[in-house]
Amino acid sequence: MENNAKLSSGSIGVVTAKDSPLVDMKRQTDLRSTASLSGGHTEHIDQVAWSPVHKDLLCSISSEDRRVCFWDARQSKVAQNIRLDGPPWQISYAPDGKTLILYGNHNGRLISVFQQEKRPEDGKDTWVNLDAPKSSLEKHAPSMSVMDFCWLNSGKALAFGCTDGSLRIVGYPSLQEIHMENSHNGQCNTLDVHPRRHFIATGGNDAIMYIWDMEEWMCVRTCSPYDETVNWLRFSHDGEWVATVVAKQKEVTLINFEMGEVGHRIKTVGEVNCLAWHPSRLLLASCGDEDDKANVGWVSFFNPPS
Repeated sequence: MENNAKLSSGSIGVVTAKDSPLVDMKRQTDLRSTASLSGGHTEHIDQVAWSPVHKDLLCSISSEDRRVCFWDARQSKVAQNIRLDGPPWQISYAPDGKTLILYGNHNGRLISVFQQEKRPEDGKDTWVNLDAPKSSLEKHAPSMSVMDFCWLNSGKALAFGCTDGSLRIVGYPSLQEIHMENSHNGQCNTLDVHPRRHFIATGGNDAIMYIWDMEEWMCVRTCSPYDETVNWLRFSHDGEWVATVVAKQKEVTLINFEMGEVGHRIKTVGEVNCLAWHPSRLLLASCGDEDDKANVGWVSFFNPPS
């Protein structure tokens, strides 16, 4: 995941944060700009997320050591380490950066809320697990689980893509369902909200990307240049492009949002495990594992013409 200046990745027990190549895409990234953050996790790190409001703050989760860790990239050691009851699977910061939603098993809940507060003894920031209401999504477990989720731009609701193919909108802070669409035949694997307009894109096992109007709640566009399951999709910062990844293919497909047509097909050295756009420039990062090398990964960058 990328913020305005840095790119981060997770390995076994270590989060790596490095300056992103913004000025000259042909120049090799200087390894001296890389910082290794350690002391929080002991096992493989599943996800890293940057704060949307601070360029140096990030958090990470590991389903194996059952921890969520908060970091300051200016320091090498973990800022805060929270042990969970069960494995975490996904995290997402609210748009204001003061709330973090965690999907996973903790305190008998599948959805946990962490909020940034000031410690009374010294006024320093700390993250506190709130006693939030149980989400209405939990009544569907274990027959239905969440594949992907994100905040809506207002910060007052979240969107969840689920294994039953549904797209579900849940209000915040109530965590109660306020809308549902049967979006896919098979799982709804991935979703993302348009950064400037009232649209949400979903991708699923039916090899289709849907664009939904969240004001009228109708599907306004479909796109299916795929042969396999859509595993990832993410909007560019301006909403012009949707980057998509399908199963079993070594490429990223860029869809022009207005036209609903393929604009670029970017070949990669392996299957893509993660996508992230720069939050203010047309710069796309993708990463994955080397096919024939254990514990070796790759990262590639693409700068589509504006």
